[in-house]
Amino acid sequence: MTLWATSIVAAATILAGVGLLLGLRHSTWQDLDAIAAQRVSYVSSLVEHGQLRGLIPSTGGEADVVQVLDASGRVLASSDSEVRPGSRSGFPHPLPPGLLDGRPMTLHNLARIGDGGDFRVRARPVHVDGRPATIVAAVSLAQSERTLSSLVTALAIGIPVLIALVAWTISLTTRRTLRPVETLRRQATDISATDLHRRLDLPASQDEIHALAVTLNDMLARLDAASAAQSRFVADAAHELRSPLTAIRAQLEVLAGYPDPERDPLVAAALLEDTERLHDLVEDLLALARSEDPAPRRPHTVVDLDEVVLAEVRRQHGLTETRIDARRVSAGRVRGDAEALRRVVRNLLDNARRHAAHQVRVALTERGGTVELTVSDDGAGIPPADRARVFERFTRLDEARSREAGGSGLGLAIVGRIVITHGGTVHADEDPSPEDGGLGGARLVIRLPSADQPD
Repeated sequence: MTLWATSIVAAATILAGVGLLLGLRHSTWQDLDAIAAQRVSYVSSLVEHGQLRGLIPSTGGEADVVQVLDASGRVLASSDSEVRPGSRSGFPHPLPPGLLDGRPMTLHNLARIGDGGDFRVRARPVHVDGRPATIVAAVSLAQSERTLSSLVTALAIGIPVLIALVAWTISLTTRRTLRPVETLRRQATDISATDLHRRLDLPASQDEIHALAVTLNDMLARLDAASAAQSRFVADAAHELRSPLTAIRAQLEVLAGYPDPERDPLVAAALLEDTERLHDLVEDLLALARSEDPAPRRPHTVVDLDEVVLAEVRRQHGLTETRIDARRVSAGRVRGDAEALRRVVRNLLDNARRHAAHQVRVALTERGGTVELTVSDDGAGIPPADRARVFERFTRLDEARSREAGGSGLGLAIVGRIVITHGGTVHADEDPSPEDGGLGGARLVIRLPSADQPD
């Protein structure tokens, strides 16, 4: 970064120096051209009034030379007393065409003009005594060239010194500016997966580096929360798996140590129940892991959600005596993974059936580009403080009742993850009382984008 900035400053300084030299030379030439133009006008005035003599009076500096030349290039009059009328002029003959058009020019190595050297020259055609002639005025460039040469020498010395000073200043400023960044880098390097609770020190300055440190601390906080949640998940999963495994092992030990033909069928039935519970828990863990996997999933297709709901309602009728009212299910089409959406509906119905006293109600509507699925029960409901928590993993509001009913605390967590990945929302609230047409228990509401909405 320092080298890059120094290169830019060096290039800019060199360009500025070259521009200064060119500008100064242009300005100097304009001044000299103005002096030459004044001399030509003065001599032209003498010609017009018939006052031209062999020696032209000097009105300019010592570096000015004015001559009036005839058509053959010989001198008719001159400001230099050493040049006699009739002698050959030191200006080239014929004069360059540009001069006769009134444009100033630079003529080099005019040895017989003034002290010799380079001159800025202007010319004007006139008539002297009825014969064509030319007024030529020249102003020496010697002084301006010496000035420019001195400036070039000064720039040749000053520009490298200035560039070195700027490079040192940039390097010092950059090190001071990036010192907090280096501090943040070292602190971030020291933070490992086992101490995500640590945070970076915030710089005192309220600038972009301070904003970077705040952003990094926010990221560490999210990683820390995710790591803690993952640790809790592993601990909860191990705890949930240990319970059925312990029960199965105890019953197998009893079965192996004390065989009893009358009791063995009951033990086998209990083992089967615990095995099914263990199987359901493993399936839920697998479904939750898949729902949180960022890897590409199966392509989404248009799903008739009403068909999925009615199919799951028919399945539930064979599992429970709880009445399930599906009369409010109307057509609704969404875009998504059919199997994942089927698990959403199944988990919602399983949850409602476990907590319902006598009845579960399912409703499906589509309006305003949104498909809304509502599952209500006439159970005890969900306290307002716990309505967001029920979608967290291994959440049980009634621990003993949930275990007895076979719930793992993962069903609604899976629902929440799948709905979010499908671009929808899910929330829990209280169903209206029976007097208001509801069931009075819990109500879970899912909203998904309609498949008929444009992408």
